[in-house]
Amino acid sequence: MSQIEELREIIIGDNAAELGDLKNRLENVERRTTDVAEVLSPAIDAEFRESQARLVSSLQKPVSLGLKKAIRAEPREYAEILYPVMAPSIRRAIAQALSSMMVTINRTIESATSVKGIRTRIQSLRTGIPYAELALRQSLLYRVEHIYLIDRETGMLIDEVAAADTQSLDSDAVSAMFSAIQSFVQDSFSKDSSARLTDLRVGDHNVWVAHGPRVMLACVILGDAPESLKAELYDTLDLIRTEYSAPIAEFDGDNKDFDGVPNLMAPLLQLQLKDSAISKQAKSGRAIVPLIILALVAGFFTYQWFDRSRKVSTVEYYLRQAPGIATTNVYWDNDQLIVEGLKDPDAKIPYGTLASYDLDENELRFNMIPFRSLEVDMELQRFRQEMDLPRGVYLSARNGRVFLYGEAPILWLSNNDARIRQLSADRRLDISNLSASFESVSDMLRDNFDRDDLSRIRMSSLVEDQLTVVQITGELEAGKLALLSALFAGSRWVSITARQRVE
Repeated sequence: MSQIEELREIIIGDNAAELGDLKNRLENVERRTTDVAEVLSPAIDAEFRESQARLVSSLQKPVSLGLKKAIRAEPREYAEILYPVMAPSIRRAIAQALSSMMVTINRTIESATSVKGIRTRIQSLRTGIPYAELALRQSLLYRVEHIYLIDRETGMLIDEVAAADTQSLDSDAVSAMFSAIQSFVQDSFSKDSSARLTDLRVGDHNVWVAHGPRVMLACVILGDAPESLKAELYDTLDLIRTEYSAPIAEFDGDNKDFDGVPNLMAPLLQLQLKDSAISKQAKSGRAIVPLIILALVAGFFTYQWFDRSRKVSTVEYYLRQAPGIATTNVYWDNDQLIVEGLKDPDAKIPYGTLASYDLDENELRFNMIPFRSLEVDMELQRFRQEMDLPRGVYLSARNGRVFLYGEAPILWLSNNDARIRQLSADRRLDISNLSASFESVSDMLRDNFDRDDLSRIRMSSLVEDQLTVVQITGELEAGKLALLSALFAGSRWVSITARQRVE
């Protein structure tokens, strides 16, 4: 040993093996990966408990970038995932817009056809003042007096604003009333858990409610406000949810983190004066026709899009349930729904089921490649078409296999024996519980033997090579024994063990 090695031995001593293992661990990427994986989850849990905000801030950017990249790479898959969540909200928004439009149209028609509207039109002709101006002068004023932001889960009031010179209300009682009425409506009148109370009238006051996932925004209005206020109400609620998403998620009754909410709700405290109402409604009256046309066109195309998406999802779902059909793509080509994939020639397309979902057979076009499906349901369907099952014989599918069972006539077994043998050998058919019926074997014996011969033979069941067969035993004369063997020659469903009778 050299002096350098002796010196190394003196300095390092017994730690050489540990240092070697440590060096190997540092240089081995797989071992370092395993070490990090062992401590990563506990480290994240500990950091989340100690400093939740810091961990969320650290993970926010990489998770956001990864999610954006995944959505860009597979937009259709994420659209299908989000469709059940987004579709109800989109439908509700469209319904709200159409409802507001219809209210405006109804009010216009009512003002033009009612007695009051006719009287106003006559007055317009007499005085020379435009009809729209006179009608708007007679419209009611409105004022938004109170705005409440309420937690939907607990019914607790988060914040409120009120117009000046209005009668003060018990905020906690009002928020509790909203929650109680909402629960009553859902329990008593609606089977849809997503249905919400949006309009309520109490005397001269209207209460409008905009709903979000965790909070709702309610306003108390004196008089009849325009439908456009509902859109402003939802816009304000969306703004509050965006600006205060974290406080809303963690709300426990303390509203200290909602300091700026009153400033966001204050613009909703609107007072519509008569002169400003005339000016505003007169201008809107001139623009209502193009807006109606635009809304109808948008509603039509939106409905078309939803209807087509619904039909694609319906076809994909029911064809996926149909045995012998494997769809690879379903899409619209002009006015036809194209279905691509594989189809067994014996498979049946469920046209009747699709028709119940407003899908006409002429609306579908199948570009399918034929193939042989080995699904149990398809095998069962083919066997039932191929075999004319007699009484007492049945086919069923259990645990991924097709079973042929029961007591069959011996002639039927003899005629179908070759096919049954083939299917059984290919393990496509289980015949362990199939046997020849005693009655059919007895009929053959009675047709070929007299009563004395029949008295000398007996029949019993016997299991041979996992098959249940009819065993014939006894004693017969040589000629009769040969006849018996000839009757069941080549049949594996009858076993002849009778002996020749000795005189």
